[in-house]
Amino acid sequence: MKSQEIPEKANKPPFIFIIDEINRGEISKIFGELFFSIDPEYRGKEGLIQTQYQNLITDKDSFCKGFYVPENVYIIGTMNDIDRSVESMDFAMRRRFAWKEIKAKENTDMLDKFDTLKDEIIKKMQALNSTIWNEEEKKGIDGLNSSYHIGGAYFAKLALYLNDDKSNKDEAYNKLWNNHLKGLLFEYLRGMPNANEELDKLKKAYDENAQTKG
Repeated sequence: MKSQEIPEKANKPPFIFIIDEINRGEISKIFGELFFSIDPEYRGKEGLIQTQYQNLITDKDSFCKGFYVPENVYIIGTMNDIDRSVESMDFAMRRRFAWKEIKAKENTDMLDKFDTLKDEIIKKMQALNSTIWNEEEKKGIDGLNSSYHIGGAYFAKLALYLNDDKSNKDEAYNKLWNNHLKGLLFEYLRGMPNANEELDKLKKAYDENAQTKG
């Protein structure tokens, strides 16, 4: 989850707190009594609350009279909403955040390090993702959608296998598939009656757009 736009408070510089993969933790324990205080309607001194630890705070502490989250503190959490092994966000928590989906095609800056090879990698990534689910044509593998698209973080692993002059790119693409993409895609397809056929289809899309001559 990510706020689409962070408004500026008059004369108050913003302070941003980022929680990566927020749904991998126990949300209730992460926020605790903050669950109430992070609500936009209860921000600032007007939302002052007495916590269960109030008796441990001295009169020299800034929060000696109670605790609150300042209006210029922004919390950004990231999450993969298709990861079935981690906790989902309940509606009460969702209400406290603005939400923005970051699509795979919007997250390619990490591929800049590949220089002239970047466009080729993106083309291959888009071909693979379009086979998973084509957003324009609204078709793809049954049971999957654009949330299952594979982003730049996976394709950045190509750097593990490329030599300095990138002359072994075909070999590197093969290693990326075998060591990273194949297993992930198999998990996507697990339990489907035609899983092997669909995996072959994905491999074909990957090969046709990953290995170019020249």
